[in-house]
Amino acid sequence: MGETTFAWIFFGLYLAGVTSAAVIGIKKMTGFSAFSVGSREVSPVWIGMSLAANLTSAATFVINPGLIYLYGVSGVIAYAVALPVGVFIGLIIFSKAFRRVGDEVTALTVPQWIGDRFGDRRLTIFFAVASLLQIAFLVLITVGLTRVLSSVLDVPMLVAMAMTIGIPLVYIAIGGASAHTLTNAAQAGLMIVVAVILLGSGAEYFAGGIGGFLDRLAAVDPMLAEPVNPESLLFRDWFEVVACNVLIGIAIINQPHVMSKALYLKSEKDVNTYLTTGIVVLVLFFAVILVGLYARILMPGGGIEPDAVVPTYIVEVFSPLVRSVILIGLVAAGFSTMEGLLVALSTIFSNDIYRPLAKRSGDLDDEAIDARAVRYSRYFLVALVPVVALISYGQIVNPNLSVAILGQNGVYALFSATFVPILFGIFFSERITKGAVLAAAITALVVHFGMYYGEITMYANNPAVPATAALTASTLVAVGAMALRGKPAPAVDPAGNA
Repeated sequence: MGETTFAWIFFGLYLAGVTSAAVIGIKKMTGFSAFSVGSREVSPVWIGMSLAANLTSAATFVINPGLIYLYGVSGVIAYAVALPVGVFIGLIIFSKAFRRVGDEVTALTVPQWIGDRFGDRRLTIFFAVASLLQIAFLVLITVGLTRVLSSVLDVPMLVAMAMTIGIPLVYIAIGGASAHTLTNAAQAGLMIVVAVILLGSGAEYFAGGIGGFLDRLAAVDPMLAEPVNPESLLFRDWFEVVACNVLIGIAIINQPHVMSKALYLKSEKDVNTYLTTGIVVLVLFFAVILVGLYARILMPGGGIEPDAVVPTYIVEVFSPLVRSVILIGLVAAGFSTMEGLLVALSTIFSNDIYRPLAKRSGDLDDEAIDARAVRYSRYFLVALVPVVALISYGQIVNPNLSVAILGQNGVYALFSATFVPILFGIFFSERITKGAVLAAAITALVVHFGMYYGEITMYANNPAVPATAALTASTLVAVGAMALRGKPAPAVDPAGNA
């Protein structure tokens, strides 16, 4: 058999599996709500695995190891220790409360949740538009998977990109959230297998223990074995390595495709099972970035583009059969998050923009509006294709260090904007006005993009630092508004009435 035969066979089997999930999704989809959040009949264990798959994606399995290849142990502490700690804190703080309030306002999306919580549809529209920033992360996943498919299947980059964008688009458009949850859970299982294979591939480097492993890194470049790397662009001191990443981890939970997972649960008692499963699997997944260190020891020259490190390592280290198994796991890692983003964005478009306009016009009954909402969700997915493809192509031919920077810049700005509305909407909704919520969100976006594109301070090139400043500034705006107001706002019921 040729070098790519096994890869094509495994890839075909994977496509057959996700097609089956899409067919099951059609049977479970009884209306727009089922398209958006599924039927709520899926086990919390599967939803927890789906959460883990969504949170780690191609960024953790393909793109971030390239940054670790460049900058060493400092990146591992940032992305495999500090960031996960923040993520786990955020999940524990937000999930149960968000689900409870989400049920009270029967929210299908995060923008709807915010608008209903504060009784103002304009907030829903604002955050629906802001959610388009997630396109940057779609580009990150597309670039990572395009490189992997091109390398392992031996196809041109443009063909690999078409496959990367087209495959999840088709089965999510068909099966909606039911297909997404089922495929994510299965993909998480594949990712667990691949994570173990990748982590085990560097076992020989630990023959002398952790000290011996660090000595091998130091022999390549002493800074690779240090907990902070002043020569790097992202991990220069403890502030960047730990403080920023813990805060980012807490806030990253406020992405629509992550927070909405809690709405898939049938009852509040399912939340603990969901969280336990998700956190256990996430610990394994976050550890995969160690592959970046393995690759640096194996290929010490340092001349590889960061986004090409993992595809190159796979071809160099593994046999065609094992390479094929890893391919499917990496595809699963990317598609899992891509699916979550596609479901979230298409649902936001139809639920938060189309449905209110249709109901306001009064020309259609609710059943007709729901039917059109599902159809328009699919149209929106199709419209995303050229946008994602064009930006992805630009990142492949002319990256700014790594596509990770673009992806982080977009999603970090988004969750900086949604942090105050969700935090204060859960815990202090009667003490803050909708005007203060909007002011805090706008402050977050202005501070984040102003610091990044204005190149304010030496940290500006690292999206985690502008996001940290944005989170701090927006929280101060909200707290200040509460202090000036001095008394609780009138309670808002789930229907949005004072």
